[in-house]
Amino acid sequence: MRSVTGRKNISEMCADLLQDESNLSGAWCEAAAWPENTDEAEEYIRECSRSGIPLTVSGGLTGIAGGALPEGGSVISASALKDIRLLGNGNITAGAGVTIEELNSFVSANMDGFYPPDPTEETATVGGTIATDASGADTFLYGSTRKWVEGLQIILPGGRLFTIKRGQYKFENRTCTHPLLGTLQLPLLRREQPPKNAAGYHIREGMDLIDLFIGSEGTLGFISEAELKLAPEPQYVIDLAVFPENTGSFWELYGSLLNTEEHLRIRALEMMDDRCMDFLRSHPGEFPLPPANAVFCLLLRAEADNDEHLEEILVTLDEMLIASNSNPETAWGGFEPSERKRIKDFRHALPEAVNHCISEVRRKYPSIHKFGSDGAVGPSRLEEYYNRTRSILEDRGLPFVIFGHAGDGHIHANAMPEDPRQMLLADSAMREIAAAAVEMGGTVSAEHGLGKLKLDYLKLMYSEDEIRGMEAIRSIIDPDHLFG
Repeated sequence: MRSVTGRKNISEMCADLLQDESNLSGAWCEAAAWPENTDEAEEYIRECSRSGIPLTVSGGLTGIAGGALPEGGSVISASALKDIRLLGNGNITAGAGVTIEELNSFVSANMDGFYPPDPTEETATVGGTIATDASGADTFLYGSTRKWVEGLQIILPGGRLFTIKRGQYKFENRTCTHPLLGTLQLPLLRREQPPKNAAGYHIREGMDLIDLFIGSEGTLGFISEAELKLAPEPQYVIDLAVFPENTGSFWELYGSLLNTEEHLRIRALEMMDDRCMDFLRSHPGEFPLPPANAVFCLLLRAEADNDEHLEEILVTLDEMLIASNSNPETAWGGFEPSERKRIKDFRHALPEAVNHCISEVRRKYPSIHKFGSDGAVGPSRLEEYYNRTRSILEDRGLPFVIFGHAGDGHIHANAMPEDPRQMLLADSAMREIAAAAVEMGGTVSAEHGLGKLKLDYLKLMYSEDEIRGMEAIRSIIDPDHLFG
């Protein structure tokens, strides 16, 4: 097992541990380790427990909420846990350090199905995506990571190995007793958590014990391995980019697709607003530009089981576009690999252009970073939430774009400060946008988690009693708050 000790040694020899996609500064630690198997991880965690050294769990460092950045203590990285195995039940077992790209390659070479969770960053790790209950475009049909996790191997404080399979233990009357964990009591919430939610511990009446650990952001132990299930591969996957020329057409088409008939099996339903279109035009790169008259973009992915089903879907989509005054002639798409790649590149071009823009500003102001919202509301209220989000940002005069997972009522507003004064404005805007989502029955975080950057947002969504109830669960599993 590789390990490094000493604050100076870490900053010089493995500075990558102190930086993730959040671009937060000031991270530091006194020690770090990269276990290559469960035994090594157990021993390292056991030693940290004996010494009372706080532990921060690290993975692919693709998070944007700063959850993997240490504030002292030690870091335990899952990046060397790379084992992948086929199981007799058709599932796979993957080490926490396996990246989504590596997982997909393995599945493609060895299995007939596919792994549905599809976070934008394919260098994200299995452990990290489970810790945040990551989602992506295909969540509209397939759900978040939680739905595809069948078993977990977790190392608890003190180096205790905890293995849990889905269906083994459930909460009844908000209570679950486990021989290793003791008795856990879920807090009584004022309102049910939204369907897509990554803020606070997962709490549902009658829920499976395994779901408490999924989305726990490294606060309840170190996920070392996971059993994952796959979905059958459809015969055809159709990607489509539609470019309505006015906002009314966009929202009409969105509403139709949201309430479409079952045969039109929509896998993903994404959006980019007019500011995204203008931003891409003013920051051209290697990727295709939107049509000249495009105001919004709606990105759609659908599945077909056979030739007849494919034809039925294409005819239905064409009719829906015409009915919403969206010109089918300007749409991109198809089921050929080249067309699907074109749309994928276009989708990824926006965040890449935003990040490039921020990098340019940081040459003058090194402390500048992007601010991103992660709230979600019920899809039926998305238009209202979008307009409110836009108003909050416009009132502050901030440069911004809005895009995201429209089918889940989940959008990202990216504010791009151009000077330190706008940093303060962007920070207050993100908090107001999060509060607006809660006011509308939604969540402050739908997929990225709270990490260290947005931990205070928990108070916008939960009462003091609810937060104390979550802390009580943590205190039973990790009484010394070793993990954090």
